[in-house]
Amino acid sequence: MNITLRQLRAFVAVADTGSFTRAAERLHVSPSGLSMLVRELEHQLGLSIFFRSTRQVRLSDAGAEFLPLARKALGDLEAAVAASRSLAQLGRGRVSIAASVVAAATLLPWAMQSFAQLYPGIQCVLQDGYEESIRDQVRRGEVDLGVGTMLEKDVGLDEQMLFKDHLVAVLPEGHVLLEKSAVSWKELARCPMVALSPQSPSRYLVDRTFAALGLSVTPSYEASFSSTIISMVAAGLGVAALPVNVGQVSRRVQIHTRELVRPTVQRQLGIFSRSDATLSPAAAAFRNHIRQYVEKDRGMSTEMPAL
Repeated sequence: MNITLRQLRAFVAVADTGSFTRAAERLHVSPSGLSMLVRELEHQLGLSIFFRSTRQVRLSDAGAEFLPLARKALGDLEAAVAASRSLAQLGRGRVSIAASVVAAATLLPWAMQSFAQLYPGIQCVLQDGYEESIRDQVRRGEVDLGVGTMLEKDVGLDEQMLFKDHLVAVLPEGHVLLEKSAVSWKELARCPMVALSPQSPSRYLVDRTFAALGLSVTPSYEASFSSTIISMVAAGLGVAALPVNVGQVSRRVQIHTRELVRPTVQRQLGIFSRSDATLSPAAAAFRNHIRQYVEKDRGMSTEMPAL
């Protein structure tokens, strides 16, 4: 059976008007074209849905039974079209974002808040967790977007940079290196280190820098989240090298940061999506918004230190 939308509309119009002529005028088709649509529908159903005479057209019993079904089918389709248009016009929708704990605490809430003002019908779902798992979450389709550190180009992902920041030395209260305005990596390597897990992108930058300088550093402690590292430093367990924006989540503990130099190690924070799938209108709008938010609303250039 191959019943078409045009056939259903023709049938309902004739039933409503009781006239092929008036129904044709309503649908802006010729009377002969309308009659053909109705005949095709009857052929598909295998029964007559109208009794026709020179003076009037009326529904057959079968047509009367079929009419509410046809109305419902048309109504459901119109509702589906309206819903799709609402999605396309960003009247409603849902976007899910995976981000590291620090990015989730320092960037995403404010970007989401300004996005909600523009698109109140779109729900944003933030999943904060391990930075090393963000790419896999995006690849598996568990989230629409991921926000995290950009390293080498990742096959299967579309990566767009949000901003650049750099790594800093994180020191506890009273540490001898606080006397300096900047700390070298060699000076940092002489201290007990507290580090993120080896799978962390930020840890990768730290290990790569130590290796490039010919330094062999074995952390005294490791943890999965930057917030935990910060508290471990505050407790005097060691020092750390973390992205500069950790200062925004460390106000309740006594830690200090110093510039890490010789060399200065930059980090790129980016937003990821699957390269083999088209983003929903809501997700595409959020990706555009957060890029504009970082660059304009917070007065950030992609070449400036972050946050």
